Amino acid sequence: MTGKTAAAMVGAVLVGGVLMLSLAWGLQHAALASPPLLGRTAPELGIQTQAGQQVRVGGLRGQPVVLNFWASWCAPCVQELPVLSDGAAAHPMVGFLGADNQDTASGFTSFEASHGHPYPVGPIIEGSYQSYGVAGLPATFFIDPQGHVAASFSGPLDKVTLDRYLALIAP
Repeated sequence: MTGKTAAAMVGAVLVGGVLMLSLAWGLQHAALASPPLLGRTAPELGIQTQAGQQVRVGGLRGQPVVLNFWASWCAPCVQELPVLSDGAAAHPMVGFLGADNQDTASGFTSFEASHGHPYPVGPIIEGSYQSYGVAGLPATFFIDPQGHVAASFSGPLDKVTLDRYLALIAP
């Protein structure tokens, strides 16, 4: 191996390492994924639970809302479900809402049979994930009592991160 070849290989490894670290940092710090919505009225969105109850973001105005976009096939969504469930139980004055996104009816039904949660979830029946700028799952939006988007987070939430964002919308 010549000196030029070795230097090129070292350079390629360094560039690859920097790219991987940048990607990892971006995935860990994916907050405020949808800045155009920040400070604006949350787009209307409605879901229908497995029991047939229809819940709309606009119907929750007057209380803080955590709107989570998820799907049954999304492993990080399953990972964050206990965090969201615990958060909903610990903050009963906050409306938590799960919008099942790009899923099949059988996927949703199967997921519901094996994963309990204390807040309404269901397929989107009004509005769309696109109106929130959702590009990947999970994605969570924090809406203040006046109906304005205060923050958003892309990726699975942990307790510390959820609590930090809840502090923005719920005293």
